[in-house]
Amino acid sequence: MNRIAGIVIAGLGLLIAVVSIVKAVPGFTWTMPGVLMIVLGGVIIGLSFIDKPPSEGAERMSTPSTLLNIFFSPTEVFQNLKRHPRWLVAVIIMALLSSVYSLLFMNRLTPERIANYTIDKTLEMPMVANNEQARKQVEEGRQAAIDDAKSPVSQAGRAVTSFAGQVIGFTVLSGIFMLFAMAMGGTLYFWQAFAAAVYASFPVAIVRFFLNTLVLYLKDPSEIHPILGQGSLIQDNLSFLVKASENPVIYSFLASISLLWFYWIFLNALGLKNAGEKVSGSIAWTSVLVVWAVIVLFGMAASWAFPSFIS
Repeated sequence: MNRIAGIVIAGLGLLIAVVSIVKAVPGFTWTMPGVLMIVLGGVIIGLSFIDKPPSEGAERMSTPSTLLNIFFSPTEVFQNLKRHPRWLVAVIIMALLSSVYSLLFMNRLTPERIANYTIDKTLEMPMVANNEQARKQVEEGRQAAIDDAKSPVSQAGRAVTSFAGQVIGFTVLSGIFMLFAMAMGGTLYFWQAFAAAVYASFPVAIVRFFLNTLVLYLKDPSEIHPILGQGSLIQDNLSFLVKASENPVIYSFLASISLLWFYWIFLNALGLKNAGEKVSGSIAWTSVLVVWAVIVLFGMAASWAFPSFIS
């Protein structure tokens, strides 16, 4: 990975964050994107010191073929990624689709409804509801939240945040997978884990985008949850068995029992097994299931801590 690119991204992130914090440019609110760019730059610099695995003369599958074959011949793709790990194009596509869906969702439900709903639910939080000063501060920010949701600059910032967040997230996930493999007696290079994690998520992201977009325009906007709908509108899970307002923690758990989650688990296990140097099926499945369980627990904890946002 290019070390100079990491330095440039981190430098730009620092400049953007400072300009946003001191409000040097009116309406420019890129503090979080700037911070994430700094972290992303640091991650890129760090990853530039990690060597890629030897190719051993294996022929490299083209990127278009990799992006297409991951849907139909995932084993072949992961075996090729074992010697030629790559990820950038897939992450860019996923980040773009995420940003496009966010924009479509915002336009469909309107920035006013989403921002007002978020503010109203914030006011319902115990730490805010029982504090008059906090309630006043949150209420004063209502119009700013609406303006921010409408701002093209903010929308561009969310796109940058999506890309940076995905790269950072895949870096953490890959590190976890690599450590799991090593702890269980396997051998897995970092870039093999990274490429496998990215390409295991790619088909899920594509399917989710098209299904979400389809449901977004088939369903009455008044029936769409302004917060939960931003994540998924697909009813491929068991969350319909309970009401989110009555059992938020159980609702979150049942929402994780979904077809797309199972698809993600399957592809990650397949990817680790075929992209790793020495990773058995049991190591791959155990690693992925443990990570999935941790994600589910985090989701349940968030639902317990902030139940008003999903009610």
